[in-house]
Amino acid sequence: MRKLRQAAGLSQEEAAAVMGWNRSKIHRLEFGRNQKIKAADVLALCHIYQVPAAETDALAAQARESGKRGWWHKYSDILPGPYIELEAEATVIRDFEIALIPGLLQTPGYMKALFGRAAGATDEEVQRRLDVRLERQRILDRKEHPPRLWAIIDEGAIRRMVGGPEVMREQWQHLIDVSRRPNIDIQVLRFEDGAHAGVAGQFVALDFSGLDQVVYIETERDGFYLESPDQVERYTLVFEKVLATAASIEKSVEFLETLVSGA
Repeated sequence: MRKLRQAAGLSQEEAAAVMGWNRSKIHRLEFGRNQKIKAADVLALCHIYQVPAAETDALAAQARESGKRGWWHKYSDILPGPYIELEAEATVIRDFEIALIPGLLQTPGYMKALFGRAAGATDEEVQRRLDVRLERQRILDRKEHPPRLWAIIDEGAIRRMVGGPEVMREQWQHLIDVSRRPNIDIQVLRFEDGAHAGVAGQFVALDFSGLDQVVYIETERDGFYLESPDQVERYTLVFEKVLATAASIEKSVEFLETLVSGA
């Protein structure tokens, strides 16, 4: 919908004014922040954007399908934002992590140790968060069109003893095992590599069929979602520079193997 609006030469403010809406509604609709997109809204927008009838009908059908809730909705109390939905739709996931192992690559033991450290966390809350993360990981095993995951993990995150030596040994071995999958690449950013382009912090870049991109920066309460071309291009460049600094895929596996054998 954003691309159609731009093709029509309208800003969000102008489209909202024609529709008699608040600008924030246009933004939420384009960015997927509405839990359900009304087909009537899509039809109305397509009309002012002068979208051909066939494409309008297809978009309206997609809007009707959006009413079917995904598995994540029953965990809405612990999932404050739309990240899980975006991740599930992404075709390429570029994850740069400094503090922890990426969520999509964590073992159950690592997750339990991590969630158990949260202030006031009950056993039930820990289990629910564990269930959510395990369900998230299923996208990597999809038979049809699993996303490509490219993870760059700082050595500090690799070495941090979350849950103790046995938990970490299992976690390191898991990283070695999953790195053999055709859709997963893991590279370690070693201490010896020194300063790098990603010193400002970790982030995740999500690509959607080569058409749209979103950069996600996690915070305590959801996070920031960056989608402007300039912002996406800047973080894409950062990822590429960090990628060039990190150890190769083969060297990264060798490093993890030394950790497993020495644990």
